[in-house]
Amino acid sequence: MSDKSNRVAIGVVLKDGKLLMGKRNDTDKWTVPAGHIEVGECPFAGMIRELKEETGLDAKSVKMIKAGMENEMLLYLFLIEVDSEQEVDCSMDPDNECDDFTYENPFDHIDILHVDAERNWALKYWAEN
Repeated sequence: MSDKSNRVAIGVVLKDGKLLMGKRNDTDKWTVPAGHIEVGECPFAGMIRELKEETGLDAKSVKMIKAGMENEMLLYLFLIEVDSEQEVDCSMDPDNECDDFTYENPFDHIDILHVDAERNWALKYWAEN
Protein backbone atom coordinates (compact mmCIF):
# COMPACT_ATOMS: atom_id res chain seq x y z
CA MET A 1 0.00 0.00 0.00
CA SER A 2 1.36 3.43 -0.89
CA ASP A 3 1.72 6.27 1.58
CA LYS A 4 -1.06 8.82 1.38
CA SER A 5 -0.76 12.46 2.33
CA ASN A 6 -3.31 14.83 3.80
CA ARG A 7 -3.85 16.24 0.31
CA VAL A 8 -6.89 15.31 -1.78
CA ALA A 9 -7.48 15.83 -5.50
CA ILE A 10 -11.07 16.34 -6.64
CA GLY A 11 -12.00 16.11 -10.32
CA VAL A 12 -14.73 17.90 -12.24
CA VAL A 13 -15.46 16.31 -15.62
CA LEU A 14 -18.35 17.92 -17.50
CA LYS A 15 -20.35 16.80 -20.53
CA ASP A 16 -23.54 18.38 -21.86
CA GLY A 17 -24.01 20.29 -18.60
CA LYS A 18 -23.67 17.17 -16.46
CA LEU A 19 -21.01 16.09 -13.98
CA LEU A 20 -19.17 12.75 -14.09
CA MET A 21 -20.29 10.92 -10.95
CA GLY A 22 -20.29 7.43 -9.50
CA LYS A 23 -22.25 5.78 -6.70
CA ARG A 24 -19.87 4.58 -4.01
CA ASN A 25 -19.97 0.88 -3.13
CA ASP A 26 -19.32 1.47 0.57
CA THR A 27 -21.96 4.15 1.26
CA ASP A 28 -24.29 4.21 -1.77
CA LYS A 29 -23.57 7.95 -1.99
CA TRP A 30 -22.69 9.82 -5.18
CA THR A 31 -19.18 11.17 -5.72
CA VAL A 32 -16.86 12.55 -8.36
CA PRO A 33 -13.43 11.12 -9.21
CA ALA A 34 -11.21 12.02 -6.26
CA GLY A 35 -8.63 10.65 -3.91
CA HIS A 36 -5.59 11.14 -1.76
CA ILE A 37 -2.41 12.35 -3.39
CA GLU A 38 0.57 10.14 -2.60
CA VAL A 39 3.43 11.53 -0.54
CA GLY A 40 5.76 13.45 -2.86
CA GLU A 41 3.29 13.33 -5.76
CA CYS A 42 2.43 16.46 -7.74
CA PRO A 43 -1.27 17.37 -7.33
CA PHE A 44 -1.78 17.36 -11.13
CA ALA A 45 -0.18 13.91 -11.43
CA GLY A 46 -2.27 12.70 -8.49
CA MET A 47 -5.49 13.84 -10.15
CA ILE A 48 -4.54 12.23 -13.47
CA ARG A 49 -3.69 8.98 -11.63
CA GLU A 50 -6.92 9.01 -9.58
CA LEU A 51 -9.02 9.68 -12.70
CA LYS A 52 -7.38 6.79 -14.53
CA GLU A 53 -7.63 4.39 -11.56
CA GLU A 54 -11.25 5.16 -10.75
CA THR A 55 -12.73 5.66 -14.22
CA GLY A 56 -10.23 4.31 -16.75
CA LEU A 57 -10.34 7.72 -18.47
CA ASP A 58 -7.29 9.59 -19.71
CA ALA A 59 -7.22 13.34 -19.11
CA LYS A 60 -6.73 15.51 -22.20
CA SER A 61 -6.27 18.61 -20.04
CA VAL A 62 -6.22 19.33 -16.32
CA LYS A 63 -6.69 22.82 -14.87
CA MET A 64 -6.57 23.62 -11.16
CA ILE A 65 -9.55 25.82 -10.33
CA LYS A 66 -9.37 25.94 -6.53
CA ALA A 67 -7.13 24.96 -3.63
CA GLY A 68 -7.63 25.38 0.08
CA MET A 69 -7.73 23.84 3.53
CA GLU A 70 -10.74 22.05 4.99
CA ASN A 71 -10.78 19.78 8.04
CA GLU A 72 -6.97 19.73 8.13
CA MET A 73 -6.88 18.50 4.52
CA LEU A 74 -5.39 20.41 1.62
CA LEU A 75 -7.93 20.07 -1.19
CA TYR A 76 -7.34 20.70 -4.88
CA LEU A 77 -10.24 21.05 -7.31
CA PHE A 78 -9.47 20.35 -10.97
CA LEU A 79 -11.42 20.88 -14.16
CA ILE A 80 -10.63 17.92 -16.39
CA GLU A 81 -11.25 17.47 -20.08
CA VAL A 82 -11.51 13.93 -21.46
CA ASP A 83 -12.13 12.56 -24.94
CA SER A 84 -15.92 12.29 -25.20
CA GLU A 85 -15.58 9.04 -27.16
CA GLN A 86 -13.60 7.32 -24.40
CA GLU A 87 -15.62 4.87 -22.29
CA VAL A 88 -15.55 4.55 -18.51
CA ASP A 89 -13.93 1.39 -17.14
CA CYS A 90 -13.83 1.08 -13.35
CA SER A 91 -12.34 -2.43 -13.32
CA MET A 92 -8.80 -1.25 -12.52
CA ASP A 93 -9.67 0.75 -9.38
CA PRO A 94 -7.64 -0.82 -6.55
CA ASP A 95 -10.14 0.54 -4.00
CA ASN A 96 -13.24 -0.60 -5.93
CA GLU A 97 -15.01 2.59 -4.86
CA CYS A 98 -17.60 2.72 -7.65
CA ASP A 99 -18.87 0.16 -10.15
CA ASP A 100 -19.51 2.84 -12.76
CA PHE A 101 -19.29 6.57 -13.45
CA THR A 102 -21.90 8.33 -15.56
CA TYR A 103 -22.73 11.93 -16.39
CA GLU A 104 -25.35 13.06 -13.90
CA ASN A 105 -27.24 16.15 -12.82
CA PRO A 106 -25.94 16.39 -9.22
CA PHE A 107 -29.20 17.96 -8.04
CA ASP A 108 -30.86 14.61 -8.79
CA HIS A 109 -28.70 13.18 -5.97
CA ILE A 110 -28.45 16.23 -3.70
CA ASP A 111 -29.44 14.32 -0.55
CA ILE A 112 -27.10 11.40 -1.19
CA LEU A 113 -23.77 13.04 -2.02
CA HIS A 114 -20.54 11.64 -0.53
CA VAL A 115 -19.60 15.20 0.47
CA ASP A 116 -22.65 17.17 1.60
CA ALA A 117 -23.83 20.02 -0.61
CA GLU A 118 -22.69 22.77 1.75
CA ARG A 119 -19.04 21.63 1.54
CA ASN A 120 -19.03 20.10 -1.94
CA TRP A 121 -16.57 22.01 -4.12
CA ALA A 122 -17.40 20.03 -7.28
CA LEU A 123 -21.14 20.72 -6.87
CA LYS A 124 -20.52 24.42 -6.30
CA TYR A 125 -18.30 24.68 -9.38
CA TRP A 126 -20.87 22.82 -11.51
CA ALA A 127 -23.72 25.04 -10.27
CA GLU A 128 -21.80 28.25 -10.99
CA ASN A 129 -20.60 27.30 -14.47
